[in-house]
Amino acid sequence: MVDTPKGESNQTLSTLLQLESDARSSVDLLSLHYFIVNETRRLIHYRHAVLFKAIGSKNVHFEAVRISGGTLIDRTTPKIHWMEQVIHDLSKRSDNEQLVKIVPEQLSEELQQDWKNLSLPYPIWILLKLPDGSIIGSLWFERESVWNDEELFLLRRLADVYAHAWGYFENPQRRFKSWLLSQKILWRILLLILTLLVIPVQNSTLGPVKVVAKDPLVISAPIDGVIVSISVEPNEIITRGQLLLSFEDTNYRNEYAITEQSLAVAQAELKKATQGAFGDPRNNAEVALLKAKVDLAIIKKKFAKEMLDHVNVIANKEGLLLFNDKAELIGRPVSTGERLMEVTEIDKVMLLIHLPVENNIDFQLGSPVKIFLDVNPLHSIEAKVTYASFRAEIIPGELLAYRVEAEPTEKLSHLRIGWQGTAKIYGENVSLFFYLFKRPLSSIRQYLGF
Repeated sequence: MVDTPKGESNQTLSTLLQLESDARSSVDLLSLHYFIVNETRRLIHYRHAVLFKAIGSKNVHFEAVRISGGTLIDRTTPKIHWMEQVIHDLSKRSDNEQLVKIVPEQLSEELQQDWKNLSLPYPIWILLKLPDGSIIGSLWFERESVWNDEELFLLRRLADVYAHAWGYFENPQRRFKSWLLSQKILWRILLLILTLLVIPVQNSTLGPVKVVAKDPLVISAPIDGVIVSISVEPNEIITRGQLLLSFEDTNYRNEYAITEQSLAVAQAELKKATQGAFGDPRNNAEVALLKAKVDLAIIKKKFAKEMLDHVNVIANKEGLLLFNDKAELIGRPVSTGERLMEVTEIDKVMLLIHLPVENNIDFQLGSPVKIFLDVNPLHSIEAKVTYASFRAEIIPGELLAYRVEAEPTEKLSHLRIGWQGTAKIYGENVSLFFYLFKRPLSSIRQYLGF
């Protein structure tokens, strides 16, 4: 060995001991591999280091698992592939020597051709052996300068330490204990999850909600015609007897005038026939026919008068008048019975929920509901279900949904018709498993067809 100053010797010994301690303190095998190829520089200078794992027990071959300066290794690169071939060739000739200084003459002609391009001038190969003599891996170091005896001694020492630390992680008994411990923890976690999944929770579902009028008086078109004027504004408070809107009356006034004239003609004809019947009894039959004609003219006049009276629509109830826009109604032809407006009391409102079919749950009349309106999403309104349809209907947006009505459990004066939000309907108690996986289970059932 080469003599070294006492200070340097003490520093080398201190570094060696620290490396041994750090290697044995590695938390897992990946950390140890990273430590071997990178931290050995603290004691020995080298350019590149590659760690190989021994595969097999009798015919051992080596596969690269870690390279210095990197976290991943690609065994398909030319350099790594060449190293594995060199090690495979050396392992057959070295008779299990722990450290081999590699020189070109040791290699086959094919491997010698790639030496200059794939390796530095002075590579060495070190076996990592366990105390029982079995090989667990090997190390490849290379650099541009010659290795001295002291460095080789230190590398042999470190190789024993690294092999021992590596063997600790590869120990079958320790792996079994670690596996058994992990299985116990896994079973405990699984048991805890299963326990939580059977905990009963109150089932609930969500659906869009809208504040609408309760029991409104519907104002529909009394006649066929065109609306020419609307005397009120949307959302206006109206009184009984107030004029709401007017239809175009030209046809109905003319029809009434025609029926008046038809009635006058029929009455004149009847009067003439009645007077003639005194002189000629044969005219009695004509008198009876003309009386029927007069009665028909009277009926037509009454009908025309009734239709003319419906040209102006008068409010039959006081309250809040609801419709969208005057411009949408004025000038539009409507048919008899077509819905035009609604009149409702200001404080009589209800909550209309459209519950999508896929969100439906089992709930009863009187089930609690929480309403979160968009105007105040941080505040909820307590309500209860008062009606639920048995048949789903298609609502705007091509959505199939059930109609559910709810009423606030306490009187609220600030609710405004037209406000929208989200309703949360509560049903019966179910297990947490059913609550969390109802939708996925339903989708799977529909997909599998059972």
